[in-house]
Amino acid sequence: MAQPQEGDLVGGRYRLLRASGARWRARDEDSGEQVTLERTRVSSAQDAADRVAAFDRRRTEHARRRAAAQRSSANLVLADALVADQDVLWSVTSLVEGRTLEEDVAAYGPVPEATATPIAEDLLRALAVAHREGIAHGGVSPQVVRLTGVGEAVLTGFDTPLGDPAYRAPEHDEEAPTAAGDVHALGATLQHALTGGPPGQADDAPASPGELGRLIARMRGADPAGRPSAAEALRLLQAPAAEPPATIAEPTETTPYRVLPVVGVLVAIGLLLVSIIGISQVDTSDDSASDSDEASTTTSSYDSTSSYDWDESDSYEYDSTETTTSTTDSTEEAFEDVEEGSCLPVYQDGEGEWNTSTPPDAVPCNDKTAGVFKVISTSLDSSECTSGSSDYVPWSYTGDSGYTTTLCLDRVWVPRYCVLAETTPDGGVQIGTATAVDCDETELPGHYNTVLVVSSVKNDPNASCASSSSDTARYFSLPADEGASLVCLTFPA
Repeated sequence: MAQPQEGDLVGGRYRLLRASGARWRARDEDSGEQVTLERTRVSSAQDAADRVAAFDRRRTEHARRRAAAQRSSANLVLADALVADQDVLWSVTSLVEGRTLEEDVAAYGPVPEATATPIAEDLLRALAVAHREGIAHGGVSPQVVRLTGVGEAVLTGFDTPLGDPAYRAPEHDEEAPTAAGDVHALGATLQHALTGGPPGQADDAPASPGELGRLIARMRGADPAGRPSAAEALRLLQAPAAEPPATIAEPTETTPYRVLPVVGVLVAIGLLLVSIIGISQVDTSDDSASDSDEASTTTSSYDSTSSYDWDESDSYEYDSTETTTSTTDSTEEAFEDVEEGSCLPVYQDGEGEWNTSTPPDAVPCNDKTAGVFKVISTSLDSSECTSGSSDYVPWSYTGDSGYTTTLCLDRVWVPRYCVLAETTPDGGVQIGTATAVDCDETELPGHYNTVLVVSSVKNDPNASCASSSSDTARYFSLPADEGASLVCLTFPA
């Protein structure tokens, strides 16, 4: 059949807008919303029709489980519909931006383990949620993993035969996919990311000497019963290093919570002793107190023989005139709580707005996501937040108290992620150093008219961005780390 073209109507409902490989951005003419369509050729028109019929039969049965899965994981994208067009099957999902893992590796080479680990966590989390709801994928491969421009990995391709047979488990059954088979296929997919190509036959060979490589070897084990589940593999990947032996330390604000029960017992004993001493003092001072009653008008006596009879009907009446209430500005407190040297996962959207209005929890400064900024100062004025680099940016907030807190931020640059830029008539480019964006986005905000991908970050500020003398790509560069590093950017492949 003819190749699809912009403007074509698929299934009488979805208007094709823009292609990216086998994927299309489309508009749902019924709802007006934009969606993603993925196109794959199957063995015959009857095969395509049978797959659509099977999907429709399961739609009601699986509706609750599918909805629960997608609510639990933003890294999981399930098909909303399948459309048959002769021997082509179209999968319709919510709009998903970003290149596939296969495209990423082909364009930029193997993924470093530090970058691949958060990708693995996202995908394991997606699989764990799907498996918990009784949904197996059956075709996990680099083709169905999407990497967004803001550092997240998304698993697509459910209910379609997009998966590459090279990544399937030995016991794979297309008619009855299993959770164990998905784990094997994901292990092979991650091995592809780390090595730059499809997995070989040595399933027990680690993809790398690190923790992720060893986990991949377990995921690709020949015996399905010996593989970890997706949830177990996620726990293993996120397991913290073993704690050192406990030592007795001076109490601090960061004293581990495990000492609190002991402290609580000591406090309780202390209060009990204070109570006993207080009662004793009252008993022994009755005579002297009675002698001074007439001379004092401010002394009250305690009768240890009296008791208070509690009636469930009794209530405490709150007198609003006795106390004053004050409201707190939680955003102001969040800004004040940010510590210098911490790193925040934030970025600007191209309109000058941050992706969040309140500073989020800090992350490790080597966290391999697109938007991470190191807090250089919390005391400088916004006009003082400058350096020899062009990637410093102030983030200020004026609270209800009238006090302004400014976070002076320095971007932590990560290869493979994209930023907004504006090309100028003279051939130059203005880079949105605080932005993050999906690499294949075309509807750009503000004055921006193009997207650049970070190709590399070099420790030598005088280095060349080109990988070799035959590299003909057009590169742009900017200084970082007070001029000690060079960030190289180019147009996405």
